[in-house]
Amino acid sequence: MGSAEKKFSVTEESDSKHPHDWGRAMAVAISRLVDLAHEAGDVVENENLYGEDLHLFVAETEHGANITMSWTPRASKSAEPAEQE
Repeated sequence: MGSAEKKFSVTEESDSKHPHDWGRAMAVAISRLVDLAHEAGDVVENENLYGEDLHLFVAETEHGANITMSWTPRASKSAEPAEQE
């Protein structure tokens, strides 16, 4: 990921206040984290999220919830190619 520590954060809206309905918002936010890393010039694929800590913050809205996912990539993972079988 480079020498400077980077943090990516994305917020998606769910139109439900029930946690079992938040899956789509969480999935879109996670995918957008990878997109943000690409835009920052990092070579990242979805597989690079395995073993990483993703942080979740849920804020209530009038009709649902805002789901914020954030990710600070570990520098040691950036130099490692994705494991292939």
